[in-house]
Amino acid sequence: MLDLGHDAVAPELAYVTARYAALAPFGKVASLLSELLPIGGAQNAGTVRNRTRRVGETVVRQHVTETATQSATPPGGPVVVGLDGGYVRRRHRQEERHFEVIAGKVIDAAGTQHRFAFARNGQAAASEAFAQVLAAAGVHADTPATVLCDGDAGLWRLQREALPDATAVLDWWHAAVRFEHALQAARGLGTPDRHLADEAVRRLERAKWRLWHGRWSGCRRKLAGLYRWTKHQHQREIAGIDRLQRHLSELLGYLERNQDMLVHYAARRRRGEPISTAFVESAVNEIVARRMNKKQQMRWNRTTVQPFLDVRTAVLNETLEDAFRHRYPGFRSATDDQALSAAA
Repeated sequence: MLDLGHDAVAPELAYVTARYAALAPFGKVASLLSELLPIGGAQNAGTVRNRTRRVGETVVRQHVTETATQSATPPGGPVVVGLDGGYVRRRHRQEERHFEVIAGKVIDAAGTQHRFAFARNGQAAASEAFAQVLAAAGVHADTPATVLCDGDAGLWRLQREALPDATAVLDWWHAAVRFEHALQAARGLGTPDRHLADEAVRRLERAKWRLWHGRWSGCRRKLAGLYRWTKHQHQREIAGIDRLQRHLSELLGYLERNQDMLVHYAARRRRGEPISTAFVESAVNEIVARRMNKKQQMRWNRTTVQPFLDVRTAVLNETLEDAFRHRYPGFRSATDDQALSAAA
């Protein structure tokens, strides 16, 4: 029996409750369990919520902690780590309307994906949580790794503290989007002489080409020259020039803050190496957006959200059953599965 509250709950029931609560609203899970198990299913959404929280605290968290402290088998080759953040609604809006959850993936050489998520409660706590999830995935400070990020300074600090020797790569998509904003502003310049607008577009495209081919100094020189060009006295009367200046300033500042993470994107693309955080954004959508923000408009508590994140990542990583089996050796014994396979 597993004590998850005032009443004793069987591990099988706790497992089913937590698994479906990670995928569907608590009220719908309560209704489903009440239909299937009218006596001991779930009385209401609060029962499902409390039961899922205790599963995250007593089963999944213990399994993650023990896996991280044990000598996990290192990946057979370099790994790719992606970091990104998403915001969820806070239950008590008097303090703050939203708070940030960091989510990501670890992909090993065989393509196996390990998802993780934790609330950002200060840099020290985030660094400890990141180091723990990496250790649970078998990744240590000396593991060859490539870390991709959208340029957030806090996420780069996490990388430097946990994986100081990793190859840091700024996501190309975020840089390309900023270039596109500047290009749209250049094309929209309200000047009777289209040569000026075409010249601005040409300079921006050449700067982007240089960045794509790993020539950051040439890219910066082109962008800085174009910015100075927009500041000339005879250009200030052009409609839309202020908008172009603003986008150029933001683009230059963004690239300069992340200049140590700029790589030869074209060469990496030819070698089949990652240059985008698209796989990380899908993890944010899987872990945070679908269940906790977009499709299911729920509000969460910063201090209690971690157990639910642990349960959801365990379900997505297909490790929830292993966590229960680790805590309760008789839970769905693996020998029974082997016997059924042998009989078949």
